[in-house]
Amino acid sequence: MSDQPRDTAAIPIQPYPELHQVLNIFVAEVAAALAENLVGVYLVGSLASGDFDLDSDIDFLVVIQTELNAANEKHLQAIQRKIYRLNCYPAQHLEGSYITLQDLNDWMIVGEKELYYFDNGSTTFEYSAHDNNWHVRWILRERGIRLNGPEPATLLPPIPADALLGEMKTSMRQIMEIFQEAICQPLNFFNSQFGQSFVVLTYCRMLHTLYTGEVQSKKAGARWAQHFVDLDWRALIGRAWNDREGVRFGEKIGQKADEELLYETLAFIKYVVAQSGA
Repeated sequence: MSDQPRDTAAIPIQPYPELHQVLNIFVAEVAAALAENLVGVYLVGSLASGDFDLDSDIDFLVVIQTELNAANEKHLQAIQRKIYRLNCYPAQHLEGSYITLQDLNDWMIVGEKELYYFDNGSTTFEYSAHDNNWHVRWILRERGIRLNGPEPATLLPPIPADALLGEMKTSMRQIMEIFQEAICQPLNFFNSQFGQSFVVLTYCRMLHTLYTGEVQSKKAGARWAQHFVDLDWRALIGRAWNDREGVRFGEKIGQKADEELLYETLAFIKYVVAQSGA
């Protein structure tokens, strides 16, 4: 386990001043639990890619030497519950996975192997491939915020561009199918007011990655897309960001989006997919 200094300067003070304390406690607890099995603790997601806001998750990736055993898993779950009881937004929106250094560098298991994972705000672990993908590896290596351990760029080689872009195209097709089916269903994430704007911004971000080879924030993707897409779509993108910015998740996840807006969003998705060649 490294004693190198943390990249705390990269962690914002606003909108959640308590974030630093939550992360300090989290890292100390995880380091004590894993001891010599710990390689490093890193922030990924919007904290690393930029534009962390009121509704952002606190996405982490813990790199370990060897696979967790049952005792490790039980202890780490107890830590997650302890953090949650701090009763503040950052403490209740931790999301992340534990991955061995070997798996991090094994291109053959990307998207396949399920990792020990906590969903957003969950205090119960599950096994999921959610973070076992190319874009999380890219963010870790190129933008990752080091809380403990060596510099993230030393953990793995550069991510193959064709793999990252292929993942974006696959995600575009998959989300398009899910979103289209969700429109006429009872209230769910994708047809909610929050989900509708989330999808617009996510497609802006993915299109930006396809054209630049970089993984930036949704806000950066939306800014870029405003100057790239056809004029007809710029109002939809602007509305999506206005709906997202400064609005708590719970305020709009429980309300269904206007059906006309949902179909306009589907048309935008199809436009982006066509532009990307996906």
